[in-house]
Amino acid sequence: MMNTKRVLFLYLTKHSGHYAAAVAVEQAFRRLDPSVETMLLDSFSHANPLLSKVTLKAYLAILRAAPELWEYMYDNPEFKERTKKIHELLNRGNSKKLQRVLDAFQPDAVVCTQAFSCGVMATWKRTTGNHHVRLVGVLTDFVAHRYWGAPEVDLYIAPNDDTRQSLLAQGVSAERVRVHGIPISHAFRAPVDAAAVIRQLGLRPDLPKILVMGGSLGLGPVKAVIRKLDKLPQPFDIIAIAGKNADLRERLEHQAHKLRHPTKIIGFAENVHELMSIAEVLVTKPGGITTAEALVKAVPMIIINPIPGQEQKNTDVLLAHGVAVQARQPADVAEFVSQFLRDPDKPRQMRQAAQALGRPFAADHAAQDLYALLTGATVVAAPSSV
Repeated sequence: MMNTKRVLFLYLTKHSGHYAAAVAVEQAFRRLDPSVETMLLDSFSHANPLLSKVTLKAYLAILRAAPELWEYMYDNPEFKERTKKIHELLNRGNSKKLQRVLDAFQPDAVVCTQAFSCGVMATWKRTTGNHHVRLVGVLTDFVAHRYWGAPEVDLYIAPNDDTRQSLLAQGVSAERVRVHGIPISHAFRAPVDAAAVIRQLGLRPDLPKILVMGGSLGLGPVKAVIRKLDKLPQPFDIIAIAGKNADLRERLEHQAHKLRHPTKIIGFAENVHELMSIAEVLVTKPGGITTAEALVKAVPMIIINPIPGQEQKNTDVLLAHGVAVQARQPADVAEFVSQFLRDPDKPRQMRQAAQALGRPFAADHAAQDLYALLTGATVVAAPSSV
């Protein structure tokens, strides 16, 4: 009888896309092998709780005050080289703090859904010689920046062929990269009772639904977008998700009763798969997980305020495939929505393009490759589409 396998999943920040991807692969592996023992851990908060909070605040401050600085830091070979020693020291320090978890749990594999934790574990493998522990990197954006590539990583799960080529250019060998898409919850391929969802929201079944999202942190000009949408003459409902941003939710709720269009305000949503199922259009920041979910649900996307770096690169990919349009300001969002409602041919084309690009079984395929990596046994592949 095969020994029970233990898999540690490392992500960065709960209620983030990194966390959602880790949960998706973990659940898929459990469906494949119910005997597996798993642990999910926020690697940065565990190793450096104070630094984690400071870093998040600094990150948000940079995005608000000087987004061009983040663009310079992101995927910049010169910046990476200049900060190489600092990066290595951080990795060494954090890998030491994770050692207690590794000693107690004794994982056969560590799956990382963010480059920071993957770098920490790559350093740990290199400095301790524990090469028997398999290391898997799961990318949650449509691009692979320069901090991903490491020889200690046994397997990469990439979203597309372009990302695969980026990893190969970083020196990753071809046999260590598998292209499966961005892992999302299996809930996104389950049927949804749209009428019941609309009824629970207290909205009218005969009106189009415009879904506005600001990511888990509730970033972007969500309030301004809703204000511009409310000026449109066409009848429709608005659903706005504020995420974990309590201040945004309070301001939206204060605004909602003044609007002409029926508007439902939601905080952190556990049923995004249902909300996307009833949406005619999604207005969103282009996080990798959110857009991967939208592709599977085949909902046309209007992208606004992408973060320089990974989100702008995600945007470039989505625009190139015709599944999204980009609004430069809130007024552009309203204009796109007006166009889509007047002429449904454009959103119909976008839905068709999304259906071709979506990867509903990415988590299952990632789990199958992880299973094969640990056991040497192969499993029957899940279908490539719904």
